[in-house]
Amino acid sequence: MNYISIIGSGIMSAILNLLIYLINLNKNIILFESNNFFCLENTKVLNNAGTGHTGMCENNYIYNFKNNYFIKKNLRINYKFDFTKQLFSWIKYLKLFNLNKIISNISHISYFYLKKNNIKLKKIFTKLKKIKKIKFTNNLLIIKKIFPILLNKKKIKKNFSITYYKNGFDINYELFSIKIFFFLSKKKNFFYYLNKKIILIKKKKNKFIIKLKNKKIIVDEIFICSGGNSYSLINNFNNKIIKNYLNFPISGNWLILENNKIIKKHNLKVYSETLKKNPPMSIPHLDLRKILKKNKILFGPFAGITFNILIKKQKTIIKELNLKKIIKIIFFSIKNFYLIKYLIKENIKSKKNKIKSIIPFLKIKNFNFYYKKAGKRLQILKIKNQTKINFGTKLIFNKNKKIIVILGASPGASIAVYICKNILKKWNNSFNNFFSYNIKNNIFFNKILYI
Repeated sequence: MNYISIIGSGIMSAILNLLIYLINLNKNIILFESNNFFCLENTKVLNNAGTGHTGMCENNYIYNFKNNYFIKKNLRINYKFDFTKQLFSWIKYLKLFNLNKIISNISHISYFYLKKNNIKLKKIFTKLKKIKKIKFTNNLLIIKKIFPILLNKKKIKKNFSITYYKNGFDINYELFSIKIFFFLSKKKNFFYYLNKKIILIKKKKNKFIIKLKNKKIIVDEIFICSGGNSYSLINNFNNKIIKNYLNFPISGNWLILENNKIIKKHNLKVYSETLKKNPPMSIPHLDLRKILKKNKILFGPFAGITFNILIKKQKTIIKELNLKKIIKIIFFSIKNFYLIKYLIKENIKSKKNKIKSIIPFLKIKNFNFYYKKAGKRLQILKIKNQTKINFGTKLIFNKNKKIIVILGASPGASIAVYICKNILKKWNNSFNNFFSYNIKNNIFFNKILYI
């Protein structure tokens, strides 16, 4: 019997484990986690920068070239997110476990408040409406009905415009992952080890040896999805696989509101516009999160520079660098000074100044926001020829595709099913037929999900 090792216990790990169980690959799964419980890093609910990406309102995915707006990336994300909805439908249909408190229907809106950018939003809308049912309005009465807390005690202006996507979601990926692991822990082919640090991965003929402190385990395939630990694990195994990539950690902070009067009026995920000379990651969300029995409004996340690549433990990026990579980072920093400058500014910005950023969204006095650290976004630096930042996620594998590592960040969680589907296709060609994507199937799965 074959053995698969999955290193890490976040959303990617949870979904890959569940898919292996669902398609009955007849393989034993061995899960390793360095923390004392599942999902304590970036899958943790407040550490996840975005939940339920559909690509319909996230303007940081729009590519602008000479006032032409290209929505290719939005469409890709929307297509990939449909596979996530399929998995939820299968879970519901097969009655694997209860999805209550995991997935909620929450409308998404894109909100533009700068006068010149109203035309921009209208142009984006004309392209998106051909794909999905999405609405555009600059009528203040309609906006007030959809987004009531926006115009509350605010001077009425005529330069607001929104697009409105009714079929959005909020997903608690932490709770989802934990439920998957608890469900699988009762199955005979699933083994997990918490508080286990992997010292080394070695190849021996067609197998892999995973070396722990007091034991060695032999497996056939490995998927490394352990966030800040992923890069160093694959680098120690074979640095040629990872030679063209480098982690670029970005910190995050939320402003959180728990005022029930305000929250009752706000059942939305609000995405906004990029301000001039700011990078795409600067776009803030005004995000309703359903966290178990309590709803919260999150504003942010505010980005910043950090050297630490883990949340629960101390591990700095410096350990992963050699002289050649340091020189590449210096050149990248000079060429992308606007990004470095923005991150440093955000690092030193006071809570008071961060609260001022909310004014275009909410102009209500005496807001009781509190400050909370968000997760780390480990973006990818591609260092082949010239160093570039790669937003998103990247699968990297060895020649025979038996060891796979995932690097990168958002929208990783929302498209995790699509990513894991591709991993299993590398390991098992027959898996390709499990997720068949066509319009009829998509309508069928959506009906199950919305019942």
